[in-house]
Amino acid sequence: MFQTIGAIRNGSHHLLAFSAGIIIALLAWYPGHFPITLLALPALWSRLPNRVAAFTLWTTYYLVGARDIPAVCERFFVGYQELNPGTAVAVGTAFWSLQAAVLALPWTVLKPERTASGFSYACRASLATLIVTAPPLGIIGWLSPIHVAGTLYPGWRITGMGLGLAALCTASIPPRRSAAWATCIVTLAGLALYANCQQPPQPPPAGWRAVDTILGRFDQSSYPSLYARTVQLQSIVQRSFADGASVVILPEEIAGLWRPAMKLWWRADIERMRAAGQTLVIGMDLTVNVSPFRYTDSTLITGAGRGRLDSRQPVPVATWRPGGRISAIRGDINQPYLMIAGHRAAMSLCFEDLLWWPHWRTLLDKPDVIVSQSNGWFDSDLALANIQRQSIEAVARLAGAPLLRATNR
Repeated sequence: MFQTIGAIRNGSHHLLAFSAGIIIALLAWYPGHFPITLLALPALWSRLPNRVAAFTLWTTYYLVGARDIPAVCERFFVGYQELNPGTAVAVGTAFWSLQAAVLALPWTVLKPERTASGFSYACRASLATLIVTAPPLGIIGWLSPIHVAGTLYPGWRITGMGLGLAALCTASIPPRRSAAWATCIVTLAGLALYANCQQPPQPPPAGWRAVDTILGRFDQSSYPSLYARTVQLQSIVQRSFADGASVVILPEEIAGLWRPAMKLWWRADIERMRAAGQTLVIGMDLTVNVSPFRYTDSTLITGAGRGRLDSRQPVPVATWRPGGRISAIRGDINQPYLMIAGHRAAMSLCFEDLLWWPHWRTLLDKPDVIVSQSNGWFDSDLALANIQRQSIEAVARLAGAPLLRATNR
């Protein structure tokens, strides 16, 4: 009888963890917009009776938050004719399941016993959060609970990140009748209230315009298609400058692989921009090595300004394939801010929107503006596109800097 009661209790705990993972993911991320609910994850995690229930909670959270991976893989790999639809969905489903299990693993292994001290609870929650946020696991560190820091302590940068981590740790400690625990709760809440009452970030620099495009996937298989895309982009840029913009930002990889012919096609436009004091920020791929083919997913500053930044983390499996015949390579994590029209700009290229570690500099040194460039022709109608936007907004909010986003769909 007692075994039956125990089994029922365990079953109810697993059902609770499963349901909570779904609800928290949907409340914190699209369609919800309440990152504060991320505090419920460590709070519930520490109170669950065993590691199986903890694994259920976190796996469900990551599965629901990243639910578009199978559809994205199908569209991406079929669009580039690398896989047939069935195989692409199977690969996407496998990756979807694997990422959830891998990201849930630290939380499972570090699950404290109910008899553990409050200090042990806090240390384990802190360590698990850092493991799923920073490389190597942070390479797929989307949906990290540390996003709550941007909501609680906007504009406080590294201090806000530390306090956000402290809030997650405090939430993981079961209620204790102690003055220290109550003081910690009150202090963190008071600081959050004060931070949110401060002046919001200034608007982006005057004359800067991020252009959203609806150009779909870029067919780079022939010169006619390359030229047609170039003409489209030149027309978009010319109209934006004619409307009064001084800095025009186009999406990531919108120009495709930069070839000598494209340099020739753009030469006259670049000279006109330079003469008029106008700056173009454009996403493209730049060849690094021919065999095996390696390239950088880069943003290039041209016209009145000059500069370049390479993606610090291209999309794993899709474009970043270290052992593959063709692969993007990772840019230096220490690349400085770009100077664009006299302003320091922190760049975020597509997949980096979902991560924290590529933006470490914004936590230490506030930029004048954060520029996000994305090419989501394969996910613009899915929840992933909104979750990506929410993620980079949390980074900008914590940095206290205005955000400009240019996307293609």
